[in-house]
Amino acid sequence: MSSHSLKSKRRHPDAAIETFQVAYFTFEICDHPENGVTFALIAGDALTAKDRRPLFSGHITKGMSEELRELAFRIRQLEEKV
Repeated sequence: MSSHSLKSKRRHPDAAIETFQVAYFTFEICDHPENGVTFALIAGDALTAKDRRPLFSGHITKGMSEELRELAFRIRQLEEKV
């Protein structure tokens, strides 16, 4: 069950949710007391609430931070061309 849906946020208002804006996307991290730590990727420029539903979500797994660092490193290299 996703901790990132509007219904879930209403059912569990005590769940710690952090958001990070990255270009046109919003990353949402939720440390849920029952369901564990999850993430969601949301279209950041969505105009209506119905379009701000997560594109996908899942549990945070070991090794994910390293994969994101590798992605950030590559993006930094490409930013030099912009």
